[in-house]
Amino acid sequence: MKLNNTPPPDVTSVQITDERLTFDLEDGRTVSVPLSFYPTLQLATRRERANFEICHTSVYWPKLDCDISSDCLLRGAKESRRFAERAWRKKAKLAAA
Repeated sequence: MKLNNTPPPDVTSVQITDERLTFDLEDGRTVSVPLSFYPTLQLATRRERANFEICHTSVYWPKLDCDISSDCLLRGAKESRRFAERAWRKKAKLAAA
């Protein structure tokens, strides 16, 4: 199989609802995945979700230490299990307090 050497497109805007994460890309495409693909974002408050930085091909949520690239959304990649488990533990700890 021949590898594709085309770099991923830059992210131009981000929309997050309670259901979906959507990136608009510089090449005119819009890619959207269920928010459940990224438990760290799904479990975050709306305020935490709204605090992000776009840096070329990726979006970073500093308070959540969460970084998602346009390539991940285009491939339909889900959040790593260890990061998802960390988000669930954090949520459970807050609920218990």
